[in-house]
Amino acid sequence: MSTVPAVQPEVLARLGSLSLTARQAVESILAGQHRSVHHGLSIEFADHREYQPGDDLRHLDWLVLARSDRYQIRRYEEETRLRATIVLDCSGSMGYGKTGSTKLEFGRSLAAALGYLMVRQNDSVGLATFDTEVREFLPPGSTMSHYLHLLDAMSRSQPGEETRLAPVLEELAGRLRRRGLVLLITDAFDDSTALVQALKLLRYRKQDVRLFQILDPRELDFPFSGMTEFVGLEHEPRLKFDADRIRTHYRQEFAEHQARLKAGCHAAGVQLEVCRTDEDLFTVLGRALAAR
Repeated sequence: MSTVPAVQPEVLARLGSLSLTARQAVESILAGQHRSVHHGLSIEFADHREYQPGDDLRHLDWLVLARSDRYQIRRYEEETRLRATIVLDCSGSMGYGKTGSTKLEFGRSLAAALGYLMVRQNDSVGLATFDTEVREFLPPGSTMSHYLHLLDAMSRSQPGEETRLAPVLEELAGRLRRRGLVLLITDAFDDSTALVQALKLLRYRKQDVRLFQILDPRELDFPFSGMTEFVGLEHEPRLKFDADRIRTHYRQEFAEHQARLKAGCHAAGVQLEVCRTDEDLFTVLGRALAAR
């Protein structure tokens, strides 16, 4: 029997007892004002069409009739629930970390909490897991039973092959045909230029995007000392270095990668949230909400 990824009970309890202001902040970052292109009878004007017998006269534009003697019906954009897709990186590098706190385990819990929030808001949420390609794809749904299916899919995800972020996001951009929200959970250890181009494609396809970059503290701080053997998680060779001699170079390369990623996300209109696996999940969520 599979074990679903844990959502800390105290996190859900605190999220469930948010004040009205905090609830509105949650809705602002996760939902926002996402409107579909379908025409309904909401409050935002879209355009006109010719009157047809049987149309409700309440939507007749009397000003147009007075000016041009033409019968025109006002059409409006329909307010719709958010359609979100959680995109969870299950590549080999996401398996890095201490037992019980790998990047993938943290990412699963974050995905579960975000999904829970959206279902609680009656929004629709789907899931895509990937490494070199999309491994599992569940289209958005808004019921608790659908959410449980998402949890089960997350529980099946294991660290896999190499990271191929750009091709995966390009494929998803083709699948996600309706306007919505993409919540990308990844360590972003891939070519930053290609990744940013893929993020721009998602934005061009009318997707709002949030990137949660999951990092182990040791990837940020590089605390290693002396002769250290480094084992690649995506089929790289084992390498032994004097960690003290390469620390400066590593930190410089890492800082440059982060700077390119941050600048690229800003240019693409993507919110970037850097998350450490030793952080409390509620703190991460709260910071993301405050940033919005």
